[in-house]
Amino acid sequence: MSRDLSGKWSGIFNYPHTNPPTAFEADIADLGGSIVGTIHEPDLYSQPPGALIAAAIDGHIEGARISFSKFYDDSIGYADMVVYSGMLSEDGCEISGRWDIPGVWSGSFLMIRPASEPAAADVDTVAERDEPTRG
Repeated sequence: MSRDLSGKWSGIFNYPHTNPPTAFEADIADLGGSIVGTIHEPDLYSQPPGALIAAAIDGHIEGARISFSKFYDDSIGYADMVVYSGMLSEDGCEISGRWDIPGVWSGSFLMIRPASEPAAADVDTVAERDEPTRG
């Protein structure tokens, strides 16, 4: 399975305790086997509530297996690295798996993106191929 994971993803991660599930947005760049990007999520402990925090991600893809680490900016007070491990769906629009802060806690996550549409260049190529030849 070879899919470009670049683009915007929406996700949710679940905590193992009484904390509610948390939504996040990811912007991923697929570098042909490696992925990098950012995740934005609400800061559950901010005052006033509703502030967003950002984290960098760095990982890799092997077939349908995806793993990446999430690193928060130390200045915001979150020093733990979070390790994500999941599987890409057959259509390339969903990643599901587990996250883990080693030795602290873990939970599940799900990321989705809209199904990709053919690029304009691809549509033009098909249209040209289907036109009758004039001569």
